[in-house]
Amino acid sequence: MNLLAIVALCGALLGGGFSWLVSGWINSVQISAIKTEQAEDAAIASQLSLDRLSATQAKADGLSAQLAKTEFELTQTTLEKSDALKKITTGRACLNSATVGLLNRARETTTTAVPEPPGAPVAESTAIATDTDVAGWIAAAQGSHETCRARLDALINFYTEDGRK
Repeated sequence: MNLLAIVALCGALLGGGFSWLVSGWINSVQISAIKTEQAEDAAIASQLSLDRLSATQAKADGLSAQLAKTEFELTQTTLEKSDALKKITTGRACLNSATVGLLNRARETTTTAVPEPPGAPVAESTAIATDTDVAGWIAAAQGSHETCRARLDALINFYTEDGRK
């Protein structure tokens, strides 16, 4: 080999080695920048998630407190209504034993066993519903309905964006 070929080969090897070294440094700097950017993005995403969780928890806490207050008020209203109904109803028989029996079998789908209405008044020992019983049941059903409505409203408010109906 002649000297010029050896110098060219050494130059090519030195140039290749130097470019490999420089590209390694450049890649290392780029990888560091990417890792730093990813860490910053992860920190921002974590903070946003924490903020969203805190806001959602605060919303849930507020709605839970409001629902507890509403349920307490509804329970008080139902109790007051029940007490008032006891004072204004007479306790007279309102539904006879056949009617009460049929209503107590609410889960059954057939009504074929409904007895004929009796001709004579029902004896005191049979199951009857007085007007007080019926009014109390209605008041309890209204209270349960309002409680259910309040719970559903709270759920709806939780899942709506601004918390309003």
